[in-house]
Amino acid sequence: MSYGSCDKESRDTVTIVSEDPDAHVKDHNGTDGGEGVDYDNALCATGYGMFHYILVTVMGLANVSDILEIVCVAILMPAAECDLHMTSEDKGWLSSVGLIGMLFGAFIWGCLGDIYGRRSIMIITLLINGLAGLASSLVQSYGLLLAFRFICGFGIGGGIPVTYAYLSEFQPSHRRGGALSFAGSFLMVGKILGTVFALVTIPYDTGFVNASFSYNSWRIFLTVCALPALITAILVIWLPESPMFLLLKGQQEEALATLKRMYTMNTNNSPLTYPVKTVNNSGLKTHMNNKGNCWETFFSIFLSTWQQTKGLFSHSLARLTIIMNVISITAMFGLYGLLMWLPELFNRLIQFYNDHPDAKVSVCELRAYYGNKTEVSHCNTGEPPVHIGTLYSTLILAATELPARLWTIFCMDKLGARFFLVFTMVTAGVAAFVFYFVKSSVGNLIMACVFGAASTVSSTALACLATELFPTYLRSTALAVISLTGRLGAIAGVISFGYLLDVYCAIPLFLVASLLIGGGFCGLMLPNTVRVALQ
Repeated sequence: MSYGSCDKESRDTVTIVSEDPDAHVKDHNGTDGGEGVDYDNALCATGYGMFHYILVTVMGLANVSDILEIVCVAILMPAAECDLHMTSEDKGWLSSVGLIGMLFGAFIWGCLGDIYGRRSIMIITLLINGLAGLASSLVQSYGLLLAFRFICGFGIGGGIPVTYAYLSEFQPSHRRGGALSFAGSFLMVGKILGTVFALVTIPYDTGFVNASFSYNSWRIFLTVCALPALITAILVIWLPESPMFLLLKGQQEEALATLKRMYTMNTNNSPLTYPVKTVNNSGLKTHMNNKGNCWETFFSIFLSTWQQTKGLFSHSLARLTIIMNVISITAMFGLYGLLMWLPELFNRLIQFYNDHPDAKVSVCELRAYYGNKTEVSHCNTGEPPVHIGTLYSTLILAATELPARLWTIFCMDKLGARFFLVFTMVTAGVAAFVFYFVKSSVGNLIMACVFGAASTVSSTALACLATELFPTYLRSTALAVISLTGRLGAIAGVISFGYLLDVYCAIPLFLVASLLIGGGFCGLMLPNTVRVALQ
């Protein structure tokens, strides 16, 4: 029988020795399969087809729903400015509060996912994301909006890692990287989709407003952005729990039933002909405890993580760890510090050029015109809160990720992650520096696209380099620590931009530029990993 795309060695690992559904299975050594086959070969025996295609699509939609709730805030800031009387400092906190929620959510939901299952926790986080998004579209005050955006971030913080863990546990080893990469590409789709949602809602005088309650265009936009999370949560209900999780929880029959379901969907054969009768947990980390509770697991993971983290600062790895974390902080400070504010800056420029069509002005020269007080801006002019030109500029900015991602896919193995990291961080830093001097809307858009594309590649290169530089027994810990410092840098970047933008605009721009260029050159101190085997 066929095992889909499994290689010959995997196909030979399990074979049917009888059409009798009660027959045993023999492995490739010819021994009786009474003890079962390992998990990867059991997955291989399900084939690769319709089930996996549906799964990766639904997980891609989960990524779309998560990234929508992040990027919608960048468009929300200029759109809700007048209704909520927001200053630049307020916008900075609005942009960062979701990132703060993600910091808290990542560990807590990851812990719960290890205890109660990936599928159930994913459904809960998607519902939290979607419901909090809907609630934020209905609130009438800035304080409540902050609270619900924090809750959104709290759900997203758990949804992203649990989604990837769930997807990976359905993939045979030779398919895992492609499946995760494909699902990750939906992040770009989500960014583009968010801008399209904004184009069809925000510029128009829709909804209703009265003395006590307002539900206008930007609130409709938030509602639309929340719907994919709720739809995806419903779709996940129809998916099974991870068979790996079930196996490690001692639920052998349930795990086998899920594998048979996958086999039937992929091959259109009867589940009785699935060749594997028993799956063992050979090669799996069986650290999960059926009787554990969240607090026990929390402290167990905390102690283990602390021990692992200390290993990153051993004599042989301390220098490498420090350099990578410095780069992570500088990269994320620059990426989020400027990228989250670009729609706001686009909107300011377009407002100015509408009023002064013959003028030439840079972003930072708008301070005297725009200032930090909403009452001197466009709030009382009757103009739309976000100009349609701003949204088209944001759409172009999101679309520039495509060629950048393709370049990374085809050239990363040839040029190496260190080259991409250094080149793109320095390029992004130079673009941020030039952004200060450009005095045309087209020039600003070009610099923004260069910055956005380079930043996208640099974050990918950073993750690849972290994977390649650290030994296997510390790799996950290194990625977690680098991700944590990166998020702290992102929060600092967004908040500081809000406080400094209207005080003296050159400070945040030059700070972003110098940190990115400095962090990029720090990459030259790292070893080259081109064609170097993992440790």
